[in-house]
Amino acid sequence: MEEIAPNIFIEQSYPGVVSSVMKLSHGLLLIDGPFRADDRLLWQQKLVSLGGGIGQLMVMLDTHVDRLLCNPLTEFPILAHENALVIIQDLPVTARSSEMPSGPDAEPYELPQNSRWCLPDMTYRQQVNIHWDDQPVVVTHHPGGHLAGSWVRYDAEKVVFVGDSVMLNQPPFLAWCDLDRWIDELNGLCSDTFSDYSIVSGRNGVVRQKSILKMIDFLTEIKVAVEELAFMEDSTEAIAQWAPKLLQKLYFDRSLTEQYQKRLVWGLSKLIKRYNANLAEAKGDKNAG
Repeated sequence: MEEIAPNIFIEQSYPGVVSSVMKLSHGLLLIDGPFRADDRLLWQQKLVSLGGGIGQLMVMLDTHVDRLLCNPLTEFPILAHENALVIIQDLPVTARSSEMPSGPDAEPYELPQNSRWCLPDMTYRQQVNIHWDDQPVVVTHHPGGHLAGSWVRYDAEKVVFVGDSVMLNQPPFLAWCDLDRWIDELNGLCSDTFSDYSIVSGRNGVVRQKSILKMIDFLTEIKVAVEELAFMEDSTEAIAQWAPKLLQKLYFDRSLTEQYQKRLVWGLSKLIKRYNANLAEAKGDKNAG
């Protein structure tokens, strides 16, 4: 584990999301965790070595598949945004492999056999404060990158965990995003408010504001693509042509090109479908008025 601030640790050696833990006076506050059973056991051993108080709580930053699979063996409650319940209820039995990120060996990995989704034990709507130390840990809803997206902010040590709101060197997940809000949220991360904070990405660990600005540029390119593709009767072929153009703007291991291209095509398809539905709804409301 890497200690990024006093009693705040991140672990990046497991496939999937960055596993984080805050050692507070009342206990251990976990943020996501490993999804493979063997890695989970290793992670739990590391948590035991930290000691801590009587409490344990995990915050699940969104409902991406490797977050939903990371918790089955845990014995402590899970906190997530209330939209997580709606999304989980509509999930298929098996997850799409095209949405899975790459492992540390730069190879796609398989979902565990006979896996099951994890349901949050507690949910919140806009914000929840966790009073486990002299200053609260604040969990807030940030739906730009994901409808059920959460950020965890601890002003006492100037650390903020932003999950998949920031992803470097790979295409972001688009199926549950709101591009305009996402860009606004990232602009906020680049403001003076967070200039001296450690900003922790759920895929890349601590990131700099300069890298966040690059992601804003990439999301802006995606927005241009969506607006161009939205009005096509059959945008399937055009989306397939746009994806390689977008990937050219990213620096990554080219052996992952096919995987990342599938991720972009699938995400763009979902995003454009929702974009058109929102336009149709707005048009209907206008005509009704």
